[in-house]
Amino acid sequence: MIGSIFRLNNIDRNDDQIWIIKMTLCNDDEHDLKQVLMYMKQQIENEETNLRTLGKLLWKMGKFDLAEKYFNRLLQELPSSDPLLSSLYEDLGELASQTGDYDMSVQWHQKFLAIRNKNQLTVNPTIKKTNNSIGKSLIFNHIDINTKWKQHGITIAGGNGQGNQLNQLHWPTGIYVDDDHQTIYIADWMNDRIVEWKYGAKQGQVVAGGNGKGNRSDQLNYPIALIVDKKNDSLIICDRGNRRVVQWSRQNGRNGEAIISDIECWGLTMDKNGDLYISDTENSEVRRWKQGDAKGELVAGGNGHGNHLNQISFPTSIFVDEDYSIYVSDYWNYRVMKWMKGAKEGIVAAGNGKGNSLSHLCYSNGVIADHLGNLYVADSDNNRIMRWCEGSDEYSIIVDGNRKGDQQYLFHSPKGLSFDVQGNLYVVDEGNHRIQKFEIDLDEIC
Repeated sequence: MIGSIFRLNNIDRNDDQIWIIKMTLCNDDEHDLKQVLMYMKQQIENEETNLRTLGKLLWKMGKFDLAEKYFNRLLQELPSSDPLLSSLYEDLGELASQTGDYDMSVQWHQKFLAIRNKNQLTVNPTIKKTNNSIGKSLIFNHIDINTKWKQHGITIAGGNGQGNQLNQLHWPTGIYVDDDHQTIYIADWMNDRIVEWKYGAKQGQVVAGGNGKGNRSDQLNYPIALIVDKKNDSLIICDRGNRRVVQWSRQNGRNGEAIISDIECWGLTMDKNGDLYISDTENSEVRRWKQGDAKGELVAGGNGHGNHLNQISFPTSIFVDEDYSIYVSDYWNYRVMKWMKGAKEGIVAAGNGKGNSLSHLCYSNGVIADHLGNLYVADSDNNRIMRWCEGSDEYSIIVDGNRKGDQQYLFHSPKGLSFDVQGNLYVVDEGNHRIQKFEIDLDEIC
């Protein structure tokens, strides 16, 4: 019967090439399974083992149509006030997304969020905000050292092999999540374009570049990062191959305007005052530009390439927090540095040299800090996403494929990172030419 647990004895193949699996039914007294059995019995007694349990089992077996059938059957049987409705809507949304029905997935998730909001289960953002002037604001008080994310990623953009069609990407690098418009913007590096991808869409739309590689005002050359300046309703793009930063209107803008020139830019971000921060890999420094600045003010590095605390070597992604501290992915030093406002040298915030142990990094890229100062880092060559806790030696893997691969739980050189308003994690999976979404595990929130 469903709910029984068997112990696997052995697996053999007979002369007819048929696999024979021998198992023994476990009893309640087996010490190592006692707690599991007691929990399952408790579920049955509490009537928690229901059609949803069967549906999730079928889902794991790959029987998607049957799983959906049982979910919908239970949906019809439940009263409108049943607390299980929220979980069912979320299950159906995830199932629809996995089968590629993104429109239906959005509808189910909207129902899930409507119930969660009604029951005041949504997590309120803290009063601390980051990048307020560009509308990238919410770092949530529920994202902390105990937060977990579901390990099975959902491909929300690309994933159709490398290419230049509207449903494809080619070595994407940067990402910006615009919750207000339910849109993500992607720096599609090898295609020399910025692509706008609506939530649930099966293909994107080119909103900047896409006119071949070049330095004309309507062209880009290896765009590597971008942000949205909501105050001016524009995109700000690191046009790395052209050694410039360009501003591109979101109102049917056909051309970009160079706002900073002659810079080997990689990462960029904006603080709550609207000041722009850009990492320069040629000079191993980060500068802050106020509107109208000709050169910008040095805020990190600038003392040549090196590994001393007043140096960085090939800075890639950057992040600025509420207190104007700058977090810099120090690529060649296998670490992330934190430079507080006005500091002459930085603090090692993550990484203890090159390696694949929990305390090491191997070519860090995307970096985000939460309201507690905990860091989230794309550890590119180790194909994992790490969390480093502020002021302690605690570090953990929050999404890990253990190896390079193209399955939904694996990466091939992850780059940019972002969160949405719900706390879901977005990862630029560069080598797999896709954007992966890892949903926050609400069951793990205390």
